[in-house]
Amino acid sequence: MRILLLGPQGSGKGTQAQRISSTYGVPHIATGDMLRAAMAAGTEVGHRVKPIYDAGGLVPDDLMIDLIRDRLSHPDAEDGFVLDGFPRTLEQAEALDDVLLEIGSPLDVVFDLQIDEQTCIERLLGRAREEGRSDDTPEAIATRLQLFRDATLPVIEHYRAQGKVVGVHAAGTVNEVFNEIQEALEQVGAR
Repeated sequence: MRILLLGPQGSGKGTQAQRISSTYGVPHIATGDMLRAAMAAGTEVGHRVKPIYDAGGLVPDDLMIDLIRDRLSHPDAEDGFVLDGFPRTLEQAEALDDVLLEIGSPLDVVFDLQIDEQTCIERLLGRAREEGRSDDTPEAIATRLQLFRDATLPVIEHYRAQGKVVGVHAAGTVNEVFNEIQEALEQVGAR
């Protein structure tokens, strides 16, 4: 089962990816987690991306593609994965398609987590209070939501043209959203 979760920041991608991962036994591949780990470890990559990340900007495509290519080559991803946070641009989507073609693992389904921006903002501000995330300032949130509109909406259309997109109502409770995802997975036969 090869799943991609797309949606604006605050739509619940990470939460739902974790549920999918634990329920279906596939790795949750979260680029945000990978980048935060690199920053915390003080790696060269971490130093390069920290100012971009803290401002809510997009990390350069070549770096993200290299990170994903490497991660998808790990043995635990052979039987499937759930991608969270990548791709965020059309160029990244096209590169991901190429990588998946190389390894013979095309996406089974792309979930479009649909939610209004005000709910996203409220969720992100709440997360900032709870977790102290440096990328959840009001300014960074506004930047990230604008980047989603400008850069990631075309990614959703890219996969819609391939017939892989399933819309999910992401404003519900965690369980309500997950139930909708499970129903869709049964329908597309990705289990």
